[in-house]
Amino acid sequence: METVILNSEASPDMGTHEGALKPSVEAPLTGRPIEKCETAKGLAKIKEPGKELVIWKRTLPLSVARWIEQLDTSDFPDLRILVRPKDFKTAIEPHLDDCGMPAGLMRASLLSDIHDLVGVYADITECDRVDVRLESVRNDACWKYHRDSVDTRLLTTYHGPTTEWVLPRYGEQALRDQRNYTGPAESLGLHEVAVFKGSRAGSVDGIVHRSPPIAGTGLTRLLLCLNERSTASPEPWREGQQHRI
Repeated sequence: METVILNSEASPDMGTHEGALKPSVEAPLTGRPIEKCETAKGLAKIKEPGKELVIWKRTLPLSVARWIEQLDTSDFPDLRILVRPKDFKTAIEPHLDDCGMPAGLMRASLLSDIHDLVGVYADITECDRVDVRLESVRNDACWKYHRDSVDTRLLTTYHGPTTEWVLPRYGEQALRDQRNYTGPAESLGLHEVAVFKGSRAGSVDGIVHRSPPIAGTGLTRLLLCLNERSTASPEPWREGQQHRI
């Protein structure tokens, strides 16, 4: 059986934090619920029956990754918008100016990457608008092991500690034990892209995962989360909209 070494890489800003994963061990990721892929197109495998998680094992161009790591975290955006993929860049550019993220080639490259992911997610879910959250996280938001109350969700971390998850056979134990959970746990690699099925998917239970607890560590995450439109989504963005996100 093919095996994958669980991720233990840390970005320069990751350091250590409460609940950090133990040193990597080998774990099979080729079982029916879990899939890895080498291209963005492979993320569409999440639509296959029985699939609960697909991970795109990718890295960003080194120049972009270094630029993100060198940014002042106070300039990270913290926004949520419901938008058509074609309008994404136009919609958030003013907010990036307001938050202080430096304009230029590197910011344009980051925006292009997010824009591409929004398009991929829209194709997978067949939705015309995507609920985009680009969040600066400094606390223990979503630190509890949980299943998302969604059909599907896309996650990637651009800076800081990354999303942690457990194989389906350990899901109930993690939900029960929470901070006391000491069983096997995985984490996404920095910049890797994951599409999870949630508890509303119907055919599967949904992957149990959490945001790494980082309160009090001084660490900051830059997290992208894509969802389908829901009752929690903001009003759709419209061209010419004056208010900030």
